[in-house]
Amino acid sequence: MRPRLIAVVLASSVLAGCSSDEDKPLTDAQGQWVDTFCGGLLPGIKAGKELQAQDPANPAAVKTAYLKLVTENATALAGAEKKLSELGPPSDELKNVHERLTKYFSESARSYEAAKAPVTALEPNAQFWDNAEKVLTDTSQVSSPEGLRATFDALEKSPKYAAAMGKSASCGELKSSGPQ
Repeated sequence: MRPRLIAVVLASSVLAGCSSDEDKPLTDAQGQWVDTFCGGLLPGIKAGKELQAQDPANPAAVKTAYLKLVTENATALAGAEKKLSELGPPSDELKNVHERLTKYFSESARSYEAAKAPVTALEPNAQFWDNAEKVLTDTSQVSSPEGLRATFDALEKSPKYAAAMGKSASCGELKSSGPQ
């Protein structure tokens, strides 16, 4: 009887060790990871809305708003990438998501940083918008932009992380700001 009891205890402990992250409550670090993810995108979304609100007949205002977009994205994405790297993957199941996201944030931050000087040098005229978009295309270092959408998809498929996104102020603001 004793060996059978030991086998049952061992089997249940092995099964408990194999439980998914979904079975455990959200930790503070996991909540910070979710907030950092959404918070890294939010400044660029806000600056993008400000840019879209500019009158194309006023190229100087368009240039100012465009430079704000480039600067906000470079700063926010670099900061988010650093914080996500410090926090590490929120769970073993999301390790690939974490790696893909930090790579996306890093490449995006470098892209926007590389665009600052060329966009600043552009004349604020009728061709500014097209020329600035060309600069962003030319300076882009993002190898897989679909990684961002895949990150949202992975988090939304997880009841635990979908709930965390629903409770996060930065994720709520991001969602209300429009499509990701």
